[in-house]
Amino acid sequence: MGAAAALAVVGTVSTAGAATPGPGSARVLGKTELTFYPSAHGKATASSRVIHCEMVFIGANHGAPHHSGHVPGTVNVRVRVTCTKPVRMIRAKIGLFSNHGSKINAYGSVGRAAARGNAALVCRTGYYQGESAAQITAPPGYHPHTANMAAKTSKVHLTRC
Repeated sequence: MGAAAALAVVGTVSTAGAATPGPGSARVLGKTELTFYPSAHGKATASSRVIHCEMVFIGANHGAPHHSGHVPGTVNVRVRVTCTKPVRMIRAKIGLFSNHGSKINAYGSVGRAAARGNAALVCRTGYYQGESAAQITAPPGYHPHTANMAAKTSKVHLTRC
């Protein structure tokens, strides 16, 4: 099953920023960005009021799944969503997928500029890939009101479990 289907964030929203890969896509996006713009026109729309958000997988090799440094015998993937100003809400999921199973965890924040998530599986020799999808709701006075972003890591083969 494609991870994008499993990670879908509830709701129909506008998409901003980089195009995200569809289910079954071989395209890897280790980082994706989007921008919210002030709704009002005129002097108040200075670029300093624009809110930029990005999703980045954390760690070596562009955040690819790796042996955990904290929990022996596991593989994990970590992600961070960061905006330049606090937003109304970040609602997201991160998934770690392998040929032996998958784990999907929710993460998010309310009224903050960042959120972090992680997912882990018991380590078994095989292929692993991380994916994350987030729905970000802008503060009042910004558009789009809500936007989706998603990214995935490269697929890696891990041994030494």
